Amino acid sequence: MKTELYIGPLIERDGGFAYDTFSRNDGRRSSFRYPRIEQARYDQRVMIAELQQDQRIRIHVCETMNEFEQQLAEAQHGGENRGIPSSTEP
Repeated sequence: MKTELYIGPLIERDGGFAYDTFSRNDGRRSSFRYPRIEQARYDQRVMIAELQQDQRIRIHVCETMNEFEQQLAEAQHGGENRGIPSSTEP
């Protein structure tokens, strides 16, 4: 079974630039805060390239925070009703 890893977009945070990641095992985590956006972008790209080599991980790179938050909500609640029909009609 593959681990799902969601990677958020670069955002400005506390005078620097960072991004968030989420997996069901580790929860939501923030990257190191970089003073320049180029440094944060480089870190994010290297991490993605390294993780793409790992066959056990499925990566979802989100372009916007709205997309990231939506993906997280689906990931957090998606497994709760698996195998249960959405309707109880006969």
